[in-house]
Amino acid sequence: MKSRYRLILVTFFLSVALPVVSAADEEHLLRYRFQKGDVLKWNVRQMLRMTTSLRGKTETVETSSRSTKIWTVIDVAGDGVATFEYKVGDVKMHQSQTDKEDAKYDSNVDTEIPPAFHPLEGTIGVPLAELSIDALGEMKKKQALRPYKGATEENRIAVPLPKEPIAVGERWDLEVPVEVQLPEGTVKKISAVQRFTLDSVRNGVATISFRTIIRTPINDPKIESQIIDKHASGFLKIDLDVGRLISQQTEVDREVVGFQGPGSRIHHHARFTECCCGLKFCEICEQP
Repeated sequence: MKSRYRLILVTFFLSVALPVVSAADEEHLLRYRFQKGDVLKWNVRQMLRMTTSLRGKTETVETSSRSTKIWTVIDVAGDGVATFEYKVGDVKMHQSQTDKEDAKYDSNVDTEIPPAFHPLEGTIGVPLAELSIDALGEMKKKQALRPYKGATEENRIAVPLPKEPIAVGERWDLEVPVEVQLPEGTVKKISAVQRFTLDSVRNGVATISFRTIIRTPINDPKIESQIIDKHASGFLKIDLDVGRLISQQTEVDREVVGFQGPGSRIHHHARFTECCCGLKFCEICEQP
């Protein structure tokens, strides 16, 4: 009887002394891994709707596109820094504007590019840039091979990751410097960060949400209208087993009133969605 009592007592103390580690407390090391010869084909959808009301007149410009962005790993250094060649495989675009005819372009069909999409001239199917990214997603080098629209803000295939392992619910910040040109010719620097949060890890896929925080107080609608597109938020997914970003969505939906006097108003709504998961039933990756 005594031995049985002692066994129960020891079991009780062990259950009290040993901490229970839940899935939420588990830490995950987020890293990118690439190999020479890897080809990442991103299926991209973009939508922008800009409505401006000024001096009693309202104008709306709406642009939508579907494209294929191709990132080819041309080298991987010993420290894990991967160098990519970036190009646009194809694009299909549509633009409508108040009191103007719609413009359409499909690089797989059309031989001429409409004036509205003239910046695309000579940029489809050819290398546009080389970029080097380390395992933490930090840009180490960038070289444009030819001028192209969006040369400073092309679609990202990596976002900066925390140096240490993190658990679900933890977050990290990325500094996002913003500059605004003032009427007198000076430049106002605005402090902003993108705050990332590890929302979940399921079946080897990490889901991360993010939002942009403007830390510099802004009380001038004129300045606010110039950074209206900086208020981005969204989410992304990383395949931890493969070490790659496989999908992401970014959205901006913001309005500024009084940027050019009473009654003036500007509404900026943009959504950017891309995926390279290759799944047959993925709405973005599904072939038409």
